[in-house]
Amino acid sequence: MKNFSLARVNGMLLLGVLTVIILYYGRSFLVPLTFGILFSMLMVPVSNRLERWGLGRKSATLVCILIILLCVAGIVALISMQATSFSEDLPQIQQKVQQLIDSVQHWVQSQFGVTPEKQLQFMKQQVAKFSQSANTFATTFLAGTFSILGGFVLMLLYFFFLMWKREKYEAFFLRLSPNEGQGEVKRELREITKVSSRYLIGRLISMFFLITIYAIGFSIVGLKNAILVSFIAVLPTIIPYIGAYIGGLFPIVMALVTGSTGTVLPVIGILVVAQTIDNNIIEPLAEGESLNISPIITIIALVLGHLLWGIAGMVLFVPMFAILRIICQHVPALNPYGFLLANDVEDSEWMKKVKQWFKKKKA
Repeated sequence: MKNFSLARVNGMLLLGVLTVIILYYGRSFLVPLTFGILFSMLMVPVSNRLERWGLGRKSATLVCILIILLCVAGIVALISMQATSFSEDLPQIQQKVQQLIDSVQHWVQSQFGVTPEKQLQFMKQQVAKFSQSANTFATTFLAGTFSILGGFVLMLLYFFFLMWKREKYEAFFLRLSPNEGQGEVKRELREITKVSSRYLIGRLISMFFLITIYAIGFSIVGLKNAILVSFIAVLPTIIPYIGAYIGGLFPIVMALVTGSTGTVLPVIGILVVAQTIDNNIIEPLAEGESLNISPIITIIALVLGHLLWGIAGMVLFVPMFAILRIICQHVPALNPYGFLLANDVEDSEWMKKVKQWFKKKKA
């Protein structure tokens, strides 16, 4: 019995190591494929509706791709227009930055006795070191840009074929299971599709809410280029937990360099209020129980995703762990792991009442 347990542990460790190796070295193939799978799950209801309206499968799939491209083009166009307006304020921003630098230099001199000349000499040394690596940075940046574009094209190709022949892939999983278990496999596939699509829709609703609140609030307090700042602040929130903190830094910095000192506290207040409403009301209602994984597992998913796939992994590993939870809960031998992955934090009483009220309205 002891030997069997030891062999089982060794087998699990070997499986874990092989999985990590495959995920890490296969990321250039797996990342676009995973994005394609998630987007296909999101767009299946749209394709079904278009087919009911009389379009063929290929035409409906191409329309779905067109919708994705239009959304991406709209976001890029809006950011470009705002960036043009932002460039007109660069001289004022540079002047404000210079004033901040002067203030910091005087503070450093008063606190540590380092003269501004020595500070400038130190800065010149750092700039010289940075310039030596500028070519490497530019090469890396261009390679990363082409990699993103290539990955996006691959994602669209995977998306097209996954949507076009989606019944075939469902039939493949059904053939892997015995006849008596095919009903359970169908329910599992439907649950995975529902979880993935609802998670993506919930994230989009949450981001749209934050952009709206940020843009209105920043415009009221007088922060320049409020729409552009709102977009940049919200984009990192697609990463759970830490994305909100990363995105919130940009509006605060912009308030320091473009506005008066009295703008900083209102901007921080807007960020805190919007995130509080989003975390406690918008996200729970929009996503519901779509993920249903515990907070510590979410953190582990973010860390592993960053280590293996970078930023893309931080976005993808959370829904991947949610899919893993569903699989574990439907396989009796893996039920303990499903229990470990599942969320055990209950909603507050007022949140339960709000959800019940929305369910009644929806019914």
